[in-house]
Amino acid sequence: MKRALVTLTPPESKRLIAKAITALDEVQNALKNGFVYIATGTTTAYVVEEILGEKLEKEKWTVGVISKGRTCVTRKETWPKHLVLYKGKCFDDPLEALKHMGPKDVFIKGANAIDINWNVAVFAAAPDGGTIGKTFGWTITKGVFTITPVSLEKFVPTPVEEAAKLTGIYSFDWGTGLYAALVPIPHAHPVTEVEAYRILADVEAIPIAAGGAGGAEGSVTLVLEGDDKAMEKAKEITKAVKGEPYLRPYTAECEDCPFARICGIGSGVF
Repeated sequence: MKRALVTLTPPESKRLIAKAITALDEVQNALKNGFVYIATGTTTAYVVEEILGEKLEKEKWTVGVISKGRTCVTRKETWPKHLVLYKGKCFDDPLEALKHMGPKDVFIKGANAIDINWNVAVFAAAPDGGTIGKTFGWTITKGVFTITPVSLEKFVPTPVEEAAKLTGIYSFDWGTGLYAALVPIPHAHPVTEVEAYRILADVEAIPIAAGGAGGAEGSVTLVLEGDDKAMEKAKEITKAVKGEPYLRPYTAECEDCPFARICGIGSGVF
């Protein structure tokens, strides 16, 4: 049995998690035989890159974003569309895909929180519930295999079902950014750094510390354990993700933002 100490920055973690999700049997099977629906988000953008083998402007592959120290949105003119693949080829109608998807198909959606019980939740700021509001009914009732890539930088000590009760776009008197509801995803299969190392290298990853400074803010530090062969593979995987660059800040200007009235900054109350 060998042991290693590894620190990953948030972008390094996201790259690791994306590689693991792409390697999952469920994803590989759906790529060959069914639907893979990837909802927009900065973390899921890494998954798109791994599946397609193409580079994205990942900071633009989202609508909602936490950036510049606030909850916010990106510029409307660059709002992306979800990527839907059927048997590995682009499928242009996301709603039609949702109508046909079932347990052997895959839905991939990022999250904003993961709690001590590995329950996950995502922010929604649009009055119609945004992505999760439009897709949740289809995926949960039909048993679609739902994967949530979520780094442990997003770990919260509050159970997400309790946190969710405190939120809503009209629930706040003031705030440092866009108001949003926290929506639990009870049928999700989260993939964190822990699952990623298990999937890719068959080693155990135990989170032991978090945070940092000087470019390591949001980092997670883990102890890896495994046999010689597995740990050698874990080393190569770690080398492959180290140095992954941070995304550049990219947000809408308040005067052009369609969500300004439900934002502490945009509405002028903060």
